Order: sequence, then C-alpha cells, then structure tokens
Amino acid sequence: MKYENLFSPLKVGKITLKNRYAVGAMGNRHAIYDQKGAYSRNGIEYWVERAKGGFGLIFTGSNVANLTVDPFDPVNGNPNPLTNPSFFKAAARETLERVHAYGGKMFMQVSMGPGRMRDGKSCSPIPRFKDPSTLTEELTREEIETKVRDMARLALFAKNCGYDGVEIHGMHWGYLLDQFAMAYTNHRTDEYGGDLDGRLLIHKKIIRAIKEACGEDYPVAIRMCLKTYMAGYNKRTLDGSDEVGRTVEEAIEIARKFEEWGIDLLDVNTGTYDTFYYCVGPYYMPKGYNIDIAARVKAAVNIPVILAGKMDDPDLCEQAIAEGRIDGVTLARASLVDPDYPNKVFSGRLDTIRPCIACTNCIETVLSSGIVLCSADPAATVHYQYGIQEALVKKKVLVIGGGVAGMEAARTCKLRGHDVELFEAEDRLGGHLLEAGAHPFKSGIADLCSWYIRELRDLQVPVHLGTRADAAMIKDLAPDVVILAVGSDHFVPRSIYGQDHEKCVSCARVLLKEKTVGQKVAVIGGGLTGCELAYDLAAFEGKDVTLVEALDSLMSSGPAVPRAVHDMLLDLLDRHGVKILTGHRIAGIDDRGAVLLNKENEEIVVEADNVITAIGLRPRKDMTAQLAGSGITVYSVGDGSRVGNIRSCTAAAYEVARSI
Repeated sequence: MKYENLFSPLKVGKITLKNRYAVGAMGNRHAIYDQKGAYSRNGIEYWVERAKGGFGLIFTGSNVANLTVDPFDPVNGNPNPLTNPSFFKAAARETLERVHAYGGKMFMQVSMGPGRMRDGKSCSPIPRFKDPSTLTEELTREEIETKVRDMARLALFAKNCGYDGVEIHGMHWGYLLDQFAMAYTNHRTDEYGGDLDGRLLIHKKIIRAIKEACGEDYPVAIRMCLKTYMAGYNKRTLDGSDEVGRTVEEAIEIARKFEEWGIDLLDVNTGTYDTFYYCVGPYYMPKGYNIDIAARVKAAVNIPVILAGKMDDPDLCEQAIAEGRIDGVTLARASLVDPDYPNKVFSGRLDTIRPCIACTNCIETVLSSGIVLCSADPAATVHYQYGIQEALVKKKVLVIGGGVAGMEAARTCKLRGHDVELFEAEDRLGGHLLEAGAHPFKSGIADLCSWYIRELRDLQVPVHLGTRADAAMIKDLAPDVVILAVGSDHFVPRSIYGQDHEKCVSCARVLLKEKTVGQKVAVIGGGLTGCELAYDLAAFEGKDVTLVEALDSLMSSGPAVPRAVHDMLLDLLDRHGVKILTGHRIAGIDDRGAVLLNKENEEIVVEADNVITAIGLRPRKDMTAQLAGSGITVYSVGDGSRVGNIRSCTAAAYEVARSI
C-alpha cells in the first residue's frame, strides 16, 4: 500500500483508531445543532458523512462547559449539551451508533470559554482582543473551581452518551486555557499564576477531574498550541523571532506534564487570534508548515501527537508519520470540502479529491455569522438539506462560459440529470482560475480548476471550446434553460494615458506568462490581485516592485479579503521589500514608467521597466436582453452578473443549477 502508515491503526489510551486521519473541530453552530442544542438532522448526517468517508476519528466543535460563571461559548454559540440533556443524548446516540458502524471514533470537545478573545472573563485583567482599550474581568478562585467541576461533569455526560473520548479545548487559538498557561497573559499572584506549574494548575485539575469522573482508561485528548508567534496583544510576528507568548521549548515542557497528568493524545497546531494566519494557514503558508515544530514535541513524549495546519498532502503526511515525526493528521477545512478524503487517498483516487484552496473564507464566515461558507463546495456542511437531488423533469440546458461559475453550473445541472452542454469562447476552461492558479503559492486554485475539468469529463458533459455563443446560436439550439456565466474583463479607465505604451501590460498577461517583465516594475492597483502579483514578483522572481493604490490602504475595496489572507500578505509584502504607495492614483504611462498623482495632485514618477495594471474587473455584457421573448428561461451567474470571488461565483451557480 502506498500510504501504509496513514492507514495503520493508532492506539489512543484504551481505544484503537483505524487510521491516522482525524476531522478537526470546527465551530458551525447553525448547521450542526437545532434550537434545543441537540444535533439537527443535518448535523447527524454531517458527522456520519465523514465517518463513511473514512476518517478514523472525529472531533466535534467546542461545547462550552459552563453557562453560569461565564456564559460565553468559544465559537459562535455552540450550546451546552447539559441545557437539554435528553434531547442531546438521543441525537448523539444515533450519531455515534452510525459513526461506529463505519469503524470511526468520536470525541466531544469541551471548552472553558474564550476569555479575552470574546467577551469572557480571563485569568487576569488583560486587553480584550476586539477592543484592546478595555480589560477583561478576572475569574475568582471560586469561579475557576466551578469551571473545573463543570468540565468534568460535561465529560462524564459525553461518556454516558457513548462518545469514545473527550478533547479539552485547551491551549488553542489563544482561548482561556491558553491565557492561563502564558506568563504574558497570566498575572495572577495566587496558586493559579506565577511559574509554569502555577499557570498550568487549572489544566492539571481539569485533566485529573475528568479522569476521576470518567475513569483512568477513558481517553482524553487536548488541543494544544505549540508556538503563538505573538509580538504582543494584537501583534503578530511572521517568523516568530519576537515571541512573547509560547515558545516551542516551553511547549515541550508542557507536553511532558500533560502526559504525566493523564492526557492520552496531543492534537497540536500553532497561532492565536493575534497571529491568525498561523491558526488557519492561508494559501501563502506551505503545506505541513507545523511539522518541524510538532516533531520536536513528538520526540519528547510517548503519547500520540496528531497535527493540524494544511496537512492535505498525503505524500507529505505519509513521510512524516513514517519518519516518526508525527503520529497522525487533523484535517478541518479539507474534511469540510471533501468528506470522502481518506477513502479517496486509500483507493488511490487522489485526482478526485475536491481540493481546499486555503482561502480561509470558511473561517471568516463562521466567526462572523456562525455558519461555514466554503468557496470550493457551496453546500459544505449542509448537503442533507441543500444537496443535489435528481430533477423530476429533465431539461435541455446550455451553459455559456467556462469559468468557475459556468463549470459549477454545468456540473450541478448534469448531476441533476439534465441534458447539458457548455460553450467557452477561449481554447481552455478555467476563466480567472487560470490567472489566480498561476501563482506558485496558489496551487489549490489550479487544482480546483483541474478538478472541475475532470468532473465535466467524467460526467460526459459536452464542452465546446473556442466557441463564442451568441443569441442567434442559442435560439437555434432551442434549450429550455440557458445559464449565462460570461465572466469579467480586466479594465483600465480611459482617463489614464499611455495604455498602449510598450511598458504597459495587464496583470493577466503577466500571470499567464504571456509577457516577460523587466527588473523594475510598478504594479497599479492595491486590491488582492495587485498585492499578490507584487508579492509573487518580489519573492519568487526577485523583482524590484512598487505597489500603487489610490485609496488609503491596501485590499480595502472589492470583495472582502479574509483576515488571515489580508494580514499575512501585508507581512509578506513587507518582508520582501515591496515599496507601497497608497493615496496615489495613476495618471499615465510614459518612457519613464508610471506617472502618479498624490492627494495634493502633485506629479510623482515611479521609474519602471514595466507598468502592470491590476485596477479591477468589469462584468462582460451578456445576452439576457437579446433572449427576451424567446421562450428560453435565462439566468445570469458569476462575474457577469456581479464581480465577486470564487465563493460568490460557485454559490450563485450552484443555487441556480440545483433549482432547475
């Protein structure tokens, strides 16, 4: 077997996992739970889908242990199962019985709360994450003891429901137990502060209380951050050189103590909300970016260590396990996009895995609205209630445009049983995915494009490349429905002179390798496209890059950029010496390079060998008006309707296609 180690059993306390793949805990309150706090029908199917897909272990999303001392849940209001215990137990038992039928195991994750990361009390009066000008309230000894008892109480309830173990939502993402453990955040002078043993006293009490309540042989895991990369409150450090939080050396010492106190499994990653791009690595992060750190901890303990953080590379994971650097893999986003991930790896069907593009949009939406919205799978987490069903009436559907919206629309229509054809004016499918996926750090987008092409091929959807459809052609083909996914074009305002100058080139031509640029370049446009191009040219091609933006800050217009992407990209631009000129608008291009105007309307010249325009996208005109009165139902989706991002394109295409 190619992935012998990934699919070998793993002993965790008294239980044995069938393989080394675990579903990482994710907050997703609205899709998983009903109003009584039990798993909804959709939630049950969500968990079972991942067990059926081959995951050996499933961690649930955080369940808060206490609602009286500190009534705040760590992630988007996930309810306390003890609020309506009979309802929760009934749904949990059905879920667990079905999960066990596939050989999977399931741990309930239990939490003490968010502390400074939300509106909770903390170990000490410290700056809140969202408003550092205000301080948290300090937990009293009595409140701490109440929380410890409630953690054990909830763990015992989990055992009685039939869960195979519990995971303490511990030193993770900077939540409350993280705050207790770090000297930077714990300023207490009682037994819960001071040296490391004092700061970890609450962890020791929780572990021992759970073991005493549930039995020494009941498996207990802990989610643990191995390095925070904090330079201060709400301050991040890209390389970890100015660490004020947790070092790897301290993490090793903590891991040894956890093992001594009875922990059976370490589920590890890095980062806090202050350094969010380490918590949820965006596409700039390399795959397996935590492996070296995890290996140091693994070498110091005898209990299993499983690792999260862009671990969706089977070859990388197999090698790390074979070398004894880790014992297993935690997949959160990758399990969200494709619940059959382990089965596809096991059977050697890697090209059929729907890839996670590491856009971090799912994390952004769950933190802001409590529901996961995935760019690659519009129905992620809600397949049961929002999945694809066979159409009662089969129709002839034409899809015009082969970008991501068109491909999603064609795929979904075909899965519903319709007669589908796709027409694309260019000689290949992909649209703007081709540009975005050309970056060396955006292989996930290139993989998504390839996945769609393979899906259409396997579904035997006729694809007509190099065919520019018009209204007359569509009417002649007489479809029942036409979906217009005509896309968008890069544009440069007419007011900018010198657009035909030999130094001027569009970002698309550079990304698609149609044009080679000189050593000194000016990138005009500080949206996500321009910023990523500037980073690419500086970091991977060694160019001398100046990035120009008319607004006062980068990435401040267009579709919202997720925080992990935004923050890491800014730090990478700084690291690679990209010169940034905000508040400057482009007037024109001449022999010198880019001619700019500042806020005082003063002319400034940026000397450059090439001026690359990345100013924005404009919807292409579609044929809706020309098809009026034809008897054909017409829908417009994707950028041709409104310029957005991958998520907005796939979501609109899926919604329209599943309703036809």
